[in-house]
Amino acid sequence: MVTSVGMSNVVWPLLLANWVFEGRWREKWQMARESRLLLAVVAFFLLHAVGLLWTEDMAAGLHVMERLLPWLVVPLVVLTTRPPEGRARTTILSLYIGTVFVVSVIGLVRWLTIPDLPYRDIVPFISHIRFALNICVVIFLLALPCAFYGAEGKCGRLHLYGVMRWVLVVWFFFFLFLLRSYTAFAVLLTASLVVALQLRRRWLWLAVWVAVVGGIASYVIVEYRAYHRLSPLATEPLKPFTANGHPYLHLQDGLVENGNYLHNYLCYDELRTAWLQRSQVPLTDLTASGYDLEATLIRYLNALSLPKDSLGVMALTDEQVLEVENGVANPVYAHGSLPRKMLYVIFFEYENYRCYRAVEGFSMLQRFELWTSATHIIGRHPWAGVGTGDLEAAMEEDFCATQSPLQGSRLMPHNEYLNLMAMLGIPAFVLLAVLFLCALPALRRQPLWMVAWAVAILVSCLTENTLDSLAGILFSTWFMAFRRS
Repeated sequence: MVTSVGMSNVVWPLLLANWVFEGRWREKWQMARESRLLLAVVAFFLLHAVGLLWTEDMAAGLHVMERLLPWLVVPLVVLTTRPPEGRARTTILSLYIGTVFVVSVIGLVRWLTIPDLPYRDIVPFISHIRFALNICVVIFLLALPCAFYGAEGKCGRLHLYGVMRWVLVVWFFFFLFLLRSYTAFAVLLTASLVVALQLRRRWLWLAVWVAVVGGIASYVIVEYRAYHRLSPLATEPLKPFTANGHPYLHLQDGLVENGNYLHNYLCYDELRTAWLQRSQVPLTDLTASGYDLEATLIRYLNALSLPKDSLGVMALTDEQVLEVENGVANPVYAHGSLPRKMLYVIFFEYENYRCYRAVEGFSMLQRFELWTSATHIIGRHPWAGVGTGDLEAAMEEDFCATQSPLQGSRLMPHNEYLNLMAMLGIPAFVLLAVLFLCALPALRRQPLWMVAWAVAILVSCLTENTLDSLAGILFSTWFMAFRRS
């Protein structure tokens, strides 16, 4: 519950204060000594503190330490406190599921009522990526019959609510498509594989998993081929002039969208003149999402297999003109299925990267550029890293040295593992990996939904700076309170 609405920085200090006044210090000390996970958490925090010794930007380093304080405090409190049991456990987890559901309903209302709402802003209070991770945990809580109780004998108590649970599971799957969270779907696939291998009749569940993955892969291949299947306009010999006798511009750069070469059959003069007859919005304006309206019009015409000239503009219906004005660059984005929309966005990003190495504004492909810069930094500073506060400056320095299109973006690696190695060095990463691996055997005693939660953290850290935000830290620590001793 707390992670889905983004706890404020006021809450975790209150949690610490309550823990201090609670007492029972001997019991807490004993629990702390026996917790390998707490040892790994504390080591993670202390290594960042040691990294301050060689950082050049002490202010930035102290900011990192301040941001990591909840990472130290929350596990310290929950791992030295008796986990909730019975009705208290069920009530807390039910409230958590209810909170995530309410926030998702609020997001749906916003999506339906706010025109041109970016998918990143559908959910208030929290990053859409962090909220998607919470949805993944909720799906496993609902889908695994013993999630709340963790005991075979009590599973039957949830049978009466089976229909409601699966309706909610379907709802949350739908909402993940609204959020366009590729990370969340990777988490679901990976976590479901790990969980399936621990269930009875594991070979049956493994076969189901393989069938699902095979179906998804087949769908992606079919859509990829449909996206790149060239239309007659793209395969016929290029015409030098428009129907009105004006010359076409054919860049012939090979960039394909919806089966057409985006930068062929361009006549900017006719495009701009004809647009004035169809719309009151100048092509020099920006769309609500911040993109160039002229580029949006060109992409829209291209997706319809229309030339980018006066004939193409005049062929648009009034509804299509309105869609262009609202920033719809591809009819699929407005009328296609949710999975197809997600795939067409990725395909377009890939085409831009393939032809122009363009990554700015493309959230998926820019990660490859970020990871490349992070590996450069690790190669130059393999033993001790650049220090706790210097990673952002080091990334910018590498962007400039490689003439990366991400210069001035102030972006971090978007990979928690590379982030750690670049900041503190490879030995620190290896030490922490060993400590956390030593804590993993305890997962065998935990409910399967907690196994899925642990997998969600590990997978999300591959593509996100999960621990760079309070919501991410709380997602990574709060569920420790429900461990099974």
